[in-house]
Amino acid sequence: MKKFILILLLLIPIGLLVSCSDDVSDPTSVADCQVTLTFNNVAVINGVIYATQDYPLEVESVNIYSPSGSTKGISEVEYSVDNHASSIAKYAPFTGRFDTRYLTAGVHPLGVLVDLIQTDNSQIPDNMQYNFTVVPTVEDLPAGAELGTFTQTFKVG
Repeated sequence: MKKFILILLLLIPIGLLVSCSDDVSDPTSVADCQVTLTFNNVAVINGVIYATQDYPLEVESVNIYSPSGSTKGISEVEYSVDNHASSIAKYAPFTGRFDTRYLTAGVHPLGVLVDLIQTDNSQIPDNMQYNFTVVPTVEDLPAGAELGTFTQTFKVG
């Protein structure tokens, strides 16, 4: 009887290991897609994003493109400035507006957390961070820089 119980106790963990399947989708995997952010009131010189205290930094839109069709949309976009929650956009075009008048001159991180919706309706967060440099006025921008629109596309997955 003791041998039977011992064998039974050994078989239970083996049974659990064998019953696991690789067919279960990994909720942390992100399908191949591209996310595009469009900024306004910025100047980009040598890869550095500049904003002024004269005009608010804006994210005009956040868009997704999934060539494979495995990612079907965005549920929301959460913004943070200087690692402090700023706003949440729940509807397209997922805009964000940041009052730069109260930011000191210098470099500030802009966090953008995009919740992607997969075709199986699971949500996958993708976090990006942009550093932008605040200057007091348009005249303080680097030579040749003009405020305008800047679009950046990056690959997820």
